[in-house]
Amino acid sequence: MSKNKTVRTPFILAVICIYLSYFLHGISVISLAQNMTSLAQQFSTDNAGIAYLISGIGLGRLVSILFFGVLSDKFGRRAIILLGVALYILFFFGIPASPSLMVAFALAVGVGIANSALDTGGYPALMECFPKASGSAVILVKAMVSFGQMIYPMIVSYMLLNHIWYGYAVIIPGALFVLITLLLLKSKFPGQLVDASLAKDLPQMSSRPLAWLEGAASVLFGVAAFSTFYVIVVWMPKYAVAFGGMSEAEALKTISWYSMGSLVCVFIFAALLKKWVRPVWANVFNAGLATAAAAVIYLYPSPLVCNLGAFVIGFSAAGGILQLGVSVMSEFFPQSKAKVTSIYMMMGGVANFIIPLITGYLSTIGLQYIILLDFVFALLAFITAIIVFIRYYRVFTIPPNDIRLGERYFL
Repeated sequence: MSKNKTVRTPFILAVICIYLSYFLHGISVISLAQNMTSLAQQFSTDNAGIAYLISGIGLGRLVSILFFGVLSDKFGRRAIILLGVALYILFFFGIPASPSLMVAFALAVGVGIANSALDTGGYPALMECFPKASGSAVILVKAMVSFGQMIYPMIVSYMLLNHIWYGYAVIIPGALFVLITLLLLKSKFPGQLVDASLAKDLPQMSSRPLAWLEGAASVLFGVAAFSTFYVIVVWMPKYAVAFGGMSEAEALKTISWYSMGSLVCVFIFAALLKKWVRPVWANVFNAGLATAAAAVIYLYPSPLVCNLGAFVIGFSAAGGILQLGVSVMSEFFPQSKAKVTSIYMMMGGVANFIIPLITGYLSTIGLQYIILLDFVFALLAFITAIIVFIRYYRVFTIPPNDIRLGERYFL
């Protein structure tokens, strides 16, 4: 235990800064949508204009994430995170003062770039701060983002009911990022390679990883897992009304069940991943569970199935599975953690662009085909998780003092 503390204590301030940044990142993602009416008035536009503004976030992320992956591996995690934080500050202080929609769009692109910087600096830094519990460290990112997105609408609603200027709800996160900047300047970050004294207690490579096999499978896993929960978030309420016999008000609550499931998963696996379960096992289990849930939702729609199915998909596909995928892929390619993160996240961004087009077309044919597509995505995630699982135990040798649940059968 004392040994663990000596590893973690010097970097605790950096870890706090990263988690706080992700809490505020969760706010940044929904801040424009939450303040849509006020922003439409400010820029003399309609909801479609604000939707265009929101699209700038995805654009900024997509065009920059590969670039920042290279920079993070070259210049270090703190420098890239600081750059991202500076762009978040510019966004939060700039939006209320923007004179036009185009200026605001440029700021939205900037905050998308900021997210790229935070991901390519934050994820690798957490893995390097906790080399023996990287899965637990990165899965908590999902919890921090979810907390931000849970609390912020309450704040906006309170301000709206009390006729308080919307700008305060945007400026306050910016001020918190200023505080994070000061803390980051004082914080200490670990080296990019694992210390030799710790490396001997971690899985050791006994053969060379194959980029075309486990690398490609890991990326496909990320795309499929993202698509699985994205489809449910967007289309489950509509499907529940059309095939589950639910009213619109009842159907909207399926997303609450989904959110609850994702948070439950985060905290369960954050505990299990410390010493009981390895991330590759968690990915196989969760992807298999998501596949079964999607099949049941498609075959036996009902109010109970739609609510429980949404909870299980939230638990299995949205409860940090993307973060665990990054953690596993980084184990295979430890010298390029940020580059690996950027490739992985970029493909998620591509899916974010393509999936709405596919599901939009399918919705004109029949909503049931969208859920069938969700089953296909879940099955793809399950298959690729198994491929990565098999390769993991061929590439790595597990040290005797770190054998976890079920691993004796694979050694």
